[in-house]
Order: sequence, then structure tokens, then C-alpha cells
Amino acid sequence: MIDSKYSVTDFHPSAVRLWDVDFFHRTVLNMEQQLAIQNVLIIILKGELDLDLKERTIRISEGDIRLCPSGSTFGVRSKGSHGVTAALFHFSLYQADTSRKDRLIEMEDVAADMFWTAGATTCPAENLQAICRKVYRHFHHSLPHKQWRAQLDFQELLYELLTESGGGDRNDKVQAIERAKAYIEDNYSEELTVNRLADVADFSPKYFADLFKKTYGYSAMEYVTRVRMNKAKQLMLGSDVLLKEVAHLVGYKDEFYFSRKFKKEVGLSPSSYVKERGSKIALYGSTSLLGYLTPLQIIPYAAPLHPKWSAELYHTIGPEIPIHLDAYRQNHNKEANLTKLEAAQPERIICPRGLEPWEKQRLEQIAPVDELSLEEDWRGELTALAGLLGRRTEAEQWLHAFEQKISRLRQRIAEHTALPTLVTVRVFRNQFTLYNSPAVQEVLYNLLGCSVPSSLPAEPFVSLAIEQLGLIEAGHIFVLVRQDTETLAYWRELSSSAAWMSLPAVREGRTHLITSYPWREYSPASIEHMAEAAAQLLTEKNP
Repeated sequence: MIDSKYSVTDFHPSAVRLWDVDFFHRTVLNMEQQLAIQNVLIIILKGELDLDLKERTIRISEGDIRLCPSGSTFGVRSKGSHGVTAALFHFSLYQADTSRKDRLIEMEDVAADMFWTAGATTCPAENLQAICRKVYRHFHHSLPHKQWRAQLDFQELLYELLTESGGGDRNDKVQAIERAKAYIEDNYSEELTVNRLADVADFSPKYFADLFKKTYGYSAMEYVTRVRMNKAKQLMLGSDVLLKEVAHLVGYKDEFYFSRKFKKEVGLSPSSYVKERGSKIALYGSTSLLGYLTPLQIIPYAAPLHPKWSAELYHTIGPEIPIHLDAYRQNHNKEANLTKLEAAQPERIICPRGLEPWEKQRLEQIAPVDELSLEEDWRGELTALAGLLGRRTEAEQWLHAFEQKISRLRQRIAEHTALPTLVTVRVFRNQFTLYNSPAVQEVLYNLLGCSVPSSLPAEPFVSLAIEQLGLIEAGHIFVLVRQDTETLAYWRELSSSAAWMSLPAVREGRTHLITSYPWREYSPASIEHMAEAAAQLLTEKNP
């Protein structure tokens, strides 16, 4: 029996369980944001990656190790064109329960303390790569005793890394630069100079400045300004702090210099920015609501945001939204989100239809509430919302530009190929299903004019066997794979099976992986992004 609660503070694991192993050796490696069901240990054996972990982007390179704790979200993007080799290990730690001999207690939130949140190992690259490959080979072996050997190999790997890890080695360039970057984010209100940041990284000022610019593509002081301006926006919109106090809080002694700097960076003076963003509109209940406000050129005062479900918006307009509601397991955090809204005192709340009665009642006690349907007639909902918010002109302009874009995309597809016959499927856990949502139907078949397979099942989400997919005779197949450990393991097995490889669309390179956003959302912005993504996939050259 395994329990997930513990109260022991002296952590000595009695058992380590390796759940899955990924080994990548690719020219380009990009993984969209996914939820770490177990702890995920990432080891870079060659090349460089940008790791999006929780709310930060971290540069990791050869010899670096990084732990993504269970419950966090992460994604990776390779840097450069020289290729990357990386190993990902999904694992859990367990401790013996002193009160019951037949029970192990899962050590949640402990792996980061026992192992690493960052660091470089001094273990020779050849040795590290050899043991990672051995764990991978044994884990995926067909013989049970080899699979058991993988568990022992992984424990040996952990031991070697614990022994050889340099942790926060100040001589490691990447970690030193990351340390300086984190220092900026934590100390933006202080006087920051290149000399001070170079001291944090333990480099000479010139070497630090050159290395920071080379690593991130912008200078350290440009990053200081970016962090300060984002914090200033949140302060000006999210509080009644005077401009002079805002300037001081973000590191500027002279409010007039801050005003000039703000206008140069943002394009508006602080007062004009506040006036333009004066309405305090809050979104509640779904990240999809952002897809209705962005076409109207409105940035909300409060909104649910999370890098996994709204990565693009999280990084682009997230810094300008003063109040971030929790979008991770929203149903588990309703009370906390409602408390945040009560404190924020918005002027208007926009939420999806279908909230629980008690939830809607709480919202109505905070501010006037407007409901949107997130499942049908996005044009009508956008137009109605624009009327409520005084943005009819913006809505009309956006819709006109949208229709022109769709016309260009249809023409682009027609010039590339005859009307393609297309089907969309989803892989979730160990199930393979048709994914013919209203958004998919509208974009692929109505807007872009793709052909519907004659034998397509009437039910939009019916389970399929691979043989049934073959009978549908789709020229192109879009595949949406849920990004969790169990599903990814099933997808690897499925996509290498003889049944899958025998499908004509697979043999001819006409299968395309699609991502959760925009394909699982139904909003004006997601419909536009979906159409753009589909056109690109249908007209690009596939291997």
C-alpha cells in the first residue's frame, strides 16, 4: 500500500520507482508544455535547450541536470541547429512508514530538496551518456529481469549524480548567468548595474555583459528595464500607488526619468497607459475567455493564466495583467480565485455559462456579471460582448481582417493540393478517439474547405481502433496527443506499431501532430490560430 502523506523531515528514500524514460537525439527538440505527473529529471548530454519550468525560462546545456517536480509544468525548446541529446526520467521517491511495515509513503515535494533544482555534473560526458542509454535500453526491454535491472541502473545514476553534481558551481557559465537573471527578477527595485550583476555571476563586467547578450539575445540592462516596466504596469493598474511611489518601487529615484523611460519602452506615458487600461474587467472560469478580449484590443484586469494552457498569452500579455487567477486545476481553486477577485474589486466580470449557482452568486456580489458561451456561435458572442464593452468598431475590424485571412489561407491550400480529405484524432491515456469538435469542424471543413471523409463516424468523439481509422481513408491525419507520461508512453508504442505504420497517410508523410492550444479551445482568437496552423501543416513539406 502506498500513501501520499508524510510528516517526516529527515528524508532517506527507502525506494525509488522509475516510471518512464525518454531518450532524444535530434536536430531539433521541441516539447509543448506538459504536466509532470511524477518528478522528471532532465539531463542534457549534448547541445542546449530552453526549459520552460513553471513561470521561468531557463537555459540548460551539456552536462546540466534539472529537476521538474511532480505537479509542475514544463516544456523544452532546442537552441541552435547543431542538435541536442537529452534524457528524461520520470520517477517517484518513497519512504518506509515507521508506523506500518506494509506501507510506503510517497515523498512529495522532496525530490528538489534531495536532488537538484539546478546544477552541472562533473561526471564525464561519456560515462553519463552510457549509463543513460543503459537505463533506457533496459527499461524498454521485453524481458522482465532487464526491466528490473533498469530500476537498479537508475538508482546508480542518481547516486552518481548526487556524488558528482557541482550543484551551484560558480564556475559554470550557464548557471552563473541564470543566477544573475534570477537576481534581477528578485531585486529589480534596487540599484542594479552591470558591475553588480557581474559580481553576482562572479565574472568580469565585460565578460558578463558579452555572455548575457550572447545567451539571451538582449543585454542585462535591457532585461532590467523589461522586468521593471512589467512590474510598473502591474502596480499602476493593480493599486492606487502614486506615480512617484511606483517609480521608487521599481528602482527609479526620479519619477520624471521613470516617466520618460516608460514612454520610450511602452509607447505611452504612464498616465495615458492607465487611462487606456482604465476599465477593470475581470475574466473568471476559463482561459478561453482571453480569446474573446484580445480581438477587441482589451487586456483584462484579472484573468486565469497558466503557461500550459495559455502559453502564448501567458508570456505576451501576462505581465500586463495585474491579477493572475489560478488556471491550474481551476475546479480545485475556486475559493482562492473568488477571494482574489473580491480583493481586486473589478468593475465587470466575464465568465462562461454553466457555473455552479453558488459560484455565480459569489461573482454577482463582487461586480456585474456577463456570461459567454464557449461552445457555439463565437461570432455572435464576440459581437454581443463588443456591444457591452463599447468595442463594436474593433470587433468589426477584426472580423473583416479574419475573413480576408481565411480567404488567403483557402487559396494557399488550393494552390498546394486538391481539397484534402482530413480527419482529426486524439490520444488520451491508452485510448484512441475521433476528435471532431465544433471548432475542428468549423475550421477544417467550413472555413478552409477540407473534404469530410465519406465514412467518418457521426459521433464527434467516438473511440477508434487503428483498423477503423484505415477504413476512413483520410488523406491527412491530425493527431492531438495529451502531454502526460501515461499518454506519451502509449503514443510511442502506438506510433511504432505495424498497424499505424501501414496507414497510407502515415506512409506518405501526411500525419501531423497538433497541440492543445489552439485545438482544444473555442474562441475567436483560437479559431484564427487554428486556421493558420492547419494551413501551414497542409502546405508544408513533410518528411
